[in-house]
Amino acid sequence: MLAKTIGVLLLGCVAASGAEKPLPALVDGTVVSGPGHFSHEGTLTVQGKVRLRNLDLDVRGPIRVAAGSTLELDSVHLFISDPPETRNGLSGLDCDGPITLKIRNSSMVPVGSAHPMWRLRGRVEIDNFETKNSEFHLNHVTGRLDRIKIFELEISNDSHVDGNHLRLVFLSTHSDGDDRLEFADIPADRPFSRKLAMGSKASANLRDTQIQLFLLYIHGGGQATLSRIGRAQLAFMPNCKGSMVLPQGRVGTEQQPEIVPQPGGTDCPFRFTLKDVNVDTWDVYAGGDADLTFTKSRIDELTATDRAKVTVRDSDLYADWLAAAGDAQLRIEKSTVGSLRLAEQRPDLATSEVHLWGNSRSSFSQVRFDCGIVAGDHAQVELIQNAAPPKYIHRSGEAIVRNDEVAELEP
Repeated sequence: MLAKTIGVLLLGCVAASGAEKPLPALVDGTVVSGPGHFSHEGTLTVQGKVRLRNLDLDVRGPIRVAAGSTLELDSVHLFISDPPETRNGLSGLDCDGPITLKIRNSSMVPVGSAHPMWRLRGRVEIDNFETKNSEFHLNHVTGRLDRIKIFELEISNDSHVDGNHLRLVFLSTHSDGDDRLEFADIPADRPFSRKLAMGSKASANLRDTQIQLFLLYIHGGGQATLSRIGRAQLAFMPNCKGSMVLPQGRVGTEQQPEIVPQPGGTDCPFRFTLKDVNVDTWDVYAGGDADLTFTKSRIDELTATDRAKVTVRDSDLYADWLAAAGDAQLRIEKSTVGSLRLAEQRPDLATSEVHLWGNSRSSFSQVRFDCGIVAGDHAQVELIQNAAPPKYIHRSGEAIVRNDEVAELEP
């Protein structure tokens, strides 16, 4: 006990000197106390019971917490950055099993292109945590959350949250493959209090909570009825065939709900029933042998993997995440791709870029680009008579990009 106390005092003296110092190994019994500025390069590993208090900490890499650990942050200000030449979002937090996380009077700010995503399991207790462009994804979590500002809070997979004074861009949840869900009376941009049965056997008791968008992910044959939702983004993972229009704006009534996908248009098993729902955008994550065509739709994220074939016409793709990989085929015609023009007004549009990998084959015809393209591996890309070219094209590996001259969009 005496040695541990001396160690805490020494760390406090070093931090008080004002110089940035490396963070010591975070093993069982470690307490790092400021004031002071510490830093860590690469993966930050937490094992056992660890407490950080009254300090600034630069973490330049991901955080890994061992199962059974307890991590306490008290008046800690985190600055998170991705290591050079790594993918956006690498520097999040993952736990190897259930942990205990306690945060009090702290903050987290990304540096550069970082977008910290914390994937949590176990027990979470938070009182006053302000973040920017960061996400919490709760999986089998029991949580008490008070005074949190965060980009996205996901409550799924048998998580149970008691929340007060939450300020979110996204409140999100994932369904099970056979869920039958109902959500009603969730406003946008004004505080509300409500008990919600979330997807995949999760629940939330929310008080004085304000969100900008409610985000629902439907898996497999899941079905959801939404009524009087202030602003929604709706996501699905199709492995089916057919054609559909993804509606936008305020759609459906109690007497005449909007059904997606429209009856008879596809063989897809999932279903959204919309009654007075303000639909902002859709997310489509196609896989397997999906073969789908979307027209007159507004899509935020679109991915095609495995052997999926996706065609999009006469639509607006924000390309917050637009990607093809595996042996997928992606064809975009007479549409707008990218949303850099909206970045200052839309905090939910954190990125906008096209990513093409694997053996994918993609074509963009008569498209107006408002973002760039990154192509790698053995991807093949065709750019045909586009109204506005990509902002940039970054090619690596054996990727092939065929680029025609710019032409005017046809009416």
